[in-house]
Amino acid sequence: MVLLFIGSCFSIETVSPVMKVELSSTKVTHGSILIVKVFDKTARNVKIKQSVFPLFDGKDGVSKGVLLGVPTWWDIGGKYEVEINGKATGQTVEIDGRILKNEKIEIEKSKLVSNEETKKQGELLSKAITEFKNDKYWSGNFILPVEGKITTEYGMGRTVNGSQGGIHRGLDIGANEGTEIKAANDGIVVLSRKHILTGNTIVINHGEGVVSVYYHMSALVAVEGAKVKKGDVIGKVGSTGVSTGPHLHWGIWIFGVDVNPLELIEKNIEF
Repeated sequence: MVLLFIGSCFSIETVSPVMKVELSSTKVTHGSILIVKVFDKTARNVKIKQSVFPLFDGKDGVSKGVLLGVPTWWDIGGKYEVEINGKATGQTVEIDGRILKNEKIEIEKSKLVSNEETKKQGELLSKAITEFKNDKYWSGNFILPVEGKITTEYGMGRTVNGSQGGIHRGLDIGANEGTEIKAANDGIVVLSRKHILTGNTIVINHGEGVVSVYYHMSALVAVEGAKVKKGDVIGKVGSTGVSTGPHLHWGIWIFGVDVNPLELIEKNIEF
């Protein structure tokens, strides 16, 4: 039997299913972390506002994901749609405000140096912090690189010698001079040298956009190009560079965005 349909037009519209997306939180603050997990192997990238991040294979073998930091250019009060491969998912992220604290510090004017050499060193440090490595070296949560008292919290505003300074983009951990400092996670040492402002400085690239920094050390142990494991000794506590006493400044940057290092210790960061 043959069926003939005359005078009718049939069209079939192919609708692509919306990718299943999981967010570690739908309300975040500047400096916090956000994990985006996509249950579709064809997913290549995620876009939030104007920021685009690559997606990596998840540990379960069937999903893709990324660990990222919340930048200051995502406006407080803003509510942004999450896009995968340039397509809307129906998921949104809202940026919440946070309470800012402030501290006053006094530093010898002779230490507040600004010249061509400090500019050159700053550019070198910035390049090391923003260098992207596609491979993943880190695994599991990060560890505190040195035991001690947190003397300055992440995100603290600073007044330096009576003038408004910037925002503290890491943790200051007070400890005795010479105390061993350990790598917070596996990675490659991409910078290990003395800088005028940050003193003896190490930068470790952990892969997939994650980088950790260690400032003001009395001694550098790890050398540039070395592969280090979580817990390896990389240096010793000191007060080199612009510093008011023995401590470690420890910072975490993800895709060039500074985040609160404690979040990588306290929160589940695997995807």
